[in-house]
Amino acid sequence: MIIINSHDGPARYGKYNEKTTPILLDYSKIEKIENIATPYKIQKEIAEEYMEQTLTIAKQEKNKEKIAVIQGAQYTDLRIKCAKELEEYGYTTLMFANTDELQRNPEDLLEIVIKTRENLKPTTALYFPFATTQIIPILSYIGIDIFDTSRAIYEAKNNNLMTNTNIYPQEYNITEDIKQENMKQLEFTIKETRENIKNKTLRNLTEQKATTHPELMTLHRLLDKNYQDYLQKYTQLY
Repeated sequence: MIIINSHDGPARYGKYNEKTTPILLDYSKIEKIENIATPYKIQKEIAEEYMEQTLTIAKQEKNKEKIAVIQGAQYTDLRIKCAKELEEYGYTTLMFANTDELQRNPEDLLEIVIKTRENLKPTTALYFPFATTQIIPILSYIGIDIFDTSRAIYEAKNNNLMTNTNIYPQEYNITEDIKQENMKQLEFTIKETRENIKNKTLRNLTEQKATTHPELMTLHRLLDKNYQDYLQKYTQLY
């Protein structure tokens, strides 16, 4: 559960387990419930069946402090249904599945995350695993509270260096310890995002990031074009 102290647009600055959001979790220490892994591009009938199986497992789980997984593949209505039922079962931290695919499909990402956020209690925390450093600010801007170290570990295993604007192959020879540097860049990005939320300047940061990456520019333009009501609901007027 998150205690919200303030907003910067839809971004939420608050407390989650005594830590200030947005927060970074150690992926190796995450406790999440069992769920039925579901491919992103799949027939809706199959996605719904897997989602229902995931909900059955979640309902039977006694420890509601664990993180529950929002399944539903590419279908926004299934994602919303899954998230709402998990919330009804008593879970207060919900994690999106298929986040790698979502990052490659900006329209789906915005619709699924924003519509899910709008249909949940404000105190329910949303967790987006496997995020790249460059996408974290705009994900925070649209309502994500929790990120993890999984992408930094994955890129290090593949000899790729993460910075807060890009991912470079090792032949660039920028650092000798890729994993350590990836973690530093990830931690810096989280702190940078958090401070910008606190100072009401996150929108400035997301616009700066958008100029460095075509996919981020696409996300920004789609967000402004299709979700003005969502943005304006939480944006302070001067």
